[in-house]
Formats: sequence, structure tokens, C-alpha cells
Amino acid sequence: MITSLKGQLADWKYARGNTIRFLELLSEEDLHKQLPRKTFTSIFGQIAEMAWVQRCFLKGLEAGNMDNMDWPTPAYASKEDLLAAMAQFDAQMQDMLANCDGTEEIAWYGSKKGINEFISHLQSHEMMHLGQITAFCYALGIDIPQEINKNMHLSG
Repeated sequence: MITSLKGQLADWKYARGNTIRFLELLSEEDLHKQLPRKTFTSIFGQIAEMAWVQRCFLKGLEAGNMDNMDWPTPAYASKEDLLAAMAQFDAQMQDMLANCDGTEEIAWYGSKKGINEFISHLQSHEMMHLGQITAFCYALGIDIPQEINKNMHLSG
């Protein structure tokens, strides 16, 4: 794996680790509390969408093309099902990136993205949702677990 992808994978693991901690540490009630959004109207739903987007990115990387992806988000039955899917997608991503030499390009809706830009889009998506989840926790009075407060350097 090239050095730049190693750095991006480390950034991914930080972001994904925080996502996993939210999923593991929030109560079922808090995970399924209704959010003021048009879609993915719970923290659980947002995390399910994050996992599914990663899956679509992996399929796009494998095919060299993001066009015509299968975007519908599956209905995960439980935290455990979602955590298992995320672990599978993370392992698959690590394996796929290990074989990249930096020259890979992925067709992206009429343009081409290099592998680093492609992974940056995925990371940005994860971080955007983490910011939303954090803000929704503050707005809805959901206690953010101390481990996340410390890891993300939040004020509490």
C-alpha cells in the first residue's frame, strides 16, 4: 500500500472507530430517536447508510466505476448485524487498498477520480455524518458517551 493510502486508512479507522463507538455505546432508544431529517431519520439509520455507502464505494473501486451503483440501504435488524456488516466492509477495504499503487482511477459520474480523491470522498461522508450525529445528540439531549467526548475532544 502506498504511503498516502496508509495515512488515509489511518484517518478512516479514526472516523469509523467513532462511528462504531456511537453504535455500541448509545442505548437502543437513543439510536432510534427520531431526527429532524427527511431521510435516515435516526442515528441508527444514519450509521446504516454510512456502512452502505462504504459498500457501494468498495463495489465502485472493484469495478472502477461508481455509475449505476445499487444504492438502496438494507434494513439491518440489530446493532450486531450492522456492526458485523461494518467489520466486513472495513476488512474488505483494507484488503483492497493494500493492493493499490496510486494509479487507480474510478469513473465518477462523468469524470475520473484518483484513488486518493476517491477515498477522501468516503472519509468526508463519514465525518459529515459524525458531525451530524454529534449535533443531533446535543440538540436532542442524548448524552454523548465519555469515550467519544474524549476521543473527539468534545466539550461534553
